[in-house]
Amino acid sequence: MSYWDTSTLVKLYAKETDSATFENQALIGASKAVTSRIAIYEARATFQRKEAEGILQPSAAQQLYSQLLQDVASGQIHLIELGADVEREYGQVLTPLLHAESANSTSHARCLASGLRKGCSGG
Repeated sequence: MSYWDTSTLVKLYAKETDSATFENQALIGASKAVTSRIAIYEARATFQRKEAEGILQPSAAQQLYSQLLQDVASGQIHLIELGADVEREYGQVLTPLLHAESANSTSHARCLASGLRKGCSGG
C-alpha cells in the first residue's frame, strides 16, 4: 500500500515545482496510489483555491477534479477508510522526500549563517 495524502495527491494533478518527483514516485510505486475519501474533497478545495489565486487557469479546478474522479473510477487511485493500518503506512511516500528536503534546507541555512550568501544555493 502506498498512501498519498492530499498534498501529495494534488501534486499529481496541479503542477507544482516538485510535482515531477511525486510523479516519478507514483510511476515506480509497486502498488496503486491509495488515499482516503476525504482527500478527494480536500483536493477539490485545493484546486479551487489555486484557481481563485490565479495559479490555475479558469475552469482548470473542475477539469483536475474530474480527472481525479476518473482515476478513482478506473481504479488507478484506490479509496480507503482511515484506520490504524493507514496510520502505520502514512508517510511512506512523503517521509523520504521530506528528509532530503530537510537536509537541503539545513545545508542552505548553515551556508547563509556562515555569511557566504553569494555561494549559497537551494533551500
